[in-house]
Amino acid sequence: MFVTLLFCLLAAAGLLAAIVARVAAPKDAIKGLAWHKEHQFFWGNLLYIQRVVVNGTSTLPAENYEALRSLGYKAFGVSYPGGRIIVVLVEPADLKCLLKKSFHNFEKGPEFRGILEGLLGKGVFNVNGVAWREQRNVSSHLFSRRQLRERMSYVFGVHAKRMASKLREEAEQGRPVEIQDRFFHLTFDTINSVAFNRHVDSQSGNPADCTFQTAFDACQRAIINRFLTPWWRVCKYFQCSKDERIMTAGLEVINKYLEQVVDDYVDVNGQVRPGLTADDQTLIGLYMRQAQEEGKAVDRVVIRDMIMNFVIAGRDTTASALTSCIELLTEDGNESWQDRLCSEADSCFAGHMGEPLTLDDIADRSVAAEAVLLEALRLRPAVPINEKVCVVETRLPSGITLPVGTSVSWCVNATNRIPSIWGADADVFNPTRWITEGDTITTKYDEYSYPTFNAGPRLCLGRNMAILEGKIALLTLFAQFRFSRAGRAPPRPVTSVTWQIARGFEVNVHLRC
Repeated sequence: MFVTLLFCLLAAAGLLAAIVARVAAPKDAIKGLAWHKEHQFFWGNLLYIQRVVVNGTSTLPAENYEALRSLGYKAFGVSYPGGRIIVVLVEPADLKCLLKKSFHNFEKGPEFRGILEGLLGKGVFNVNGVAWREQRNVSSHLFSRRQLRERMSYVFGVHAKRMASKLREEAEQGRPVEIQDRFFHLTFDTINSVAFNRHVDSQSGNPADCTFQTAFDACQRAIINRFLTPWWRVCKYFQCSKDERIMTAGLEVINKYLEQVVDDYVDVNGQVRPGLTADDQTLIGLYMRQAQEEGKAVDRVVIRDMIMNFVIAGRDTTASALTSCIELLTEDGNESWQDRLCSEADSCFAGHMGEPLTLDDIADRSVAAEAVLLEALRLRPAVPINEKVCVVETRLPSGITLPVGTSVSWCVNATNRIPSIWGADADVFNPTRWITEGDTITTKYDEYSYPTFNAGPRLCLGRNMAILEGKIALLTLFAQFRFSRAGRAPPRPVTSVTWQIARGFEVNVHLRC
């Protein structure tokens, strides 16, 4: 009896020791790395992480920024029970190593892909290797200079003009406008037109398009908490958390909508619908052409995932940027930049006020608009945090050696505010920093000092498209209006994959004439 009891006690002690060894998060896991100040031996940063989740993960970019600033803009670590470590990077040299020089040493890890797979599937933002290269190659043809000039700029102008027309109706009635929602509808309509040749009109409140976007936004807000919840798979399986119930309901709406969209292109057997050819320059046409050249069947799942990834790329990021522009332009002290945009818009529209703006109209006459966009995206990057996992041990220029399996995050909003790069006014909205003495946009900030559009081989293909659409939208609006804040409460970010304002952003729209 005694021997049996002793054996059981020793077995229990061994099991406990194994659990502690597996669960504990020691500070010396990565030599030379600073740790978040709330790190504890056994639980790591679990209590801090859960506090962020409870308060809303929208606070995470600001929390990371404050931690990095307190450390003199040096990397720090966060650890979970179970051994997972996240190293948060900020220095441009480290980012260049991560995103370019040692590009193949880092991937979208299984945890990252698993978290986003229900929403993004195996689209370009959620895959590695061959799958990523093939999708990026197809997508690259969509963003040529010819496409921007001949197709996209006119589409952007038409939809921006439609938005201005609806805002004029609101302004004439003296009603405040929730501008963030309007920008999301604008960019949803434009990305569907230029990427998929689909004519949607969510600006007019089409129920199916608006319902899809509502579900899409809800899923984005819910899914982001998975990154900070180690047991999210359990919650998903048992549907025991509010976020996972939102995800399940939202994905049902999203997938039903996308099934109908895919039906417009191919039937259930993967046969292309009559009247569709592989000659058009939309994303779907480019994909069908490649499949035809390689003798492959058109895959409905690929089209579904392609649409989802480009909706978030073409809708969310540009709408976020435009909302940030209006938010910052309506801050006290920034009214002079509204004056500059009004003047620039008058120049671009000179002689054809009733027509949509195009690339030719704004060439060399949209410096202020571009500077405002770039500065807004510096302070409010559309995707403030990103993550990969180390698959080959890598020594960073800062001296930190990353073991295999380490998660690596980079804090864009912190890099975009390093005083040694951006000056003593790094926290201040100052579009002048982007304008040279010759009244052109400066090129002195490289993609690692300003990683708003990612960097290296994964540099955003749609960067020029987003800037063009943003400039056309701003100039179209400021040709007719000025804006002021409708509420006194400062805007707060909301938990989401992209930067958004909680409960929207209400403005007063003032007619210029």
